[in-house]
Amino acid sequence: MLCGLRIPLLFVDSPVTAMGEPLKADFIYPDNQSNAYVFIREMARRGKTRIGFIGEYMHCQSFFERYMSYRNAMYLTGLPCREEYCITGNKEGVAAPTSEEYQEYLEEAFSKLKSLPEVFVCANDYVVFDTLKVFKKLGISVPADVWLCGFDDAMEAQIITPSLTTVHIHSSIMGHSAAYLLVSRIREPQLQFRMVYGQTSLIYRESTGD
Repeated sequence: MLCGLRIPLLFVDSPVTAMGEPLKADFIYPDNQSNAYVFIREMARRGKTRIGFIGEYMHCQSFFERYMSYRNAMYLTGLPCREEYCITGNKEGVAAPTSEEYQEYLEEAFSKLKSLPEVFVCANDYVVFDTLKVFKKLGISVPADVWLCGFDDAMEAQIITPSLTTVHIHSSIMGHSAAYLLVSRIREPQLQFRMVYGQTSLIYRESTGD
């Protein structure tokens, strides 16, 4: 509906666009791919070969890209991508689950695992925060029993215990790029639609033993 209004339109992240016709708008995302490979390659170098993913991959385009990047990185690194370690759903029958409901889903998913992977890559830091609460309830220790990596570098990532290994989004770069895309679209409405990615940085902290 928004794309049909014929006004300058910019999505900062978006619905999952990979499954349908391209939307007639400009888009800006953080780089959801590069550091997935860097991280998984480093985990393999450290001897960690059982790596899973947590996050509802159809939640938004960034979650989708992060999940697919995890799978691609596993393939390119030569590691098996075990489906039981991919916890990509949500509480069944609930359209917009609360954090508590998502934690219930995670607890049920973890209880079905015969063994934990050595590392979980999470779709964002808030998925990690929910995961940590469930792990505490189940008596699972991070980083002693499993390592965790998030995405976004939320403010809480540095102050939680353990501090969180995550991918930092450079907000100022995203903001400048967003302003440029909007202004240039206003000035030249006939420009082809663009998809721009902002640089991200991988930060290692205590949740991966650093």
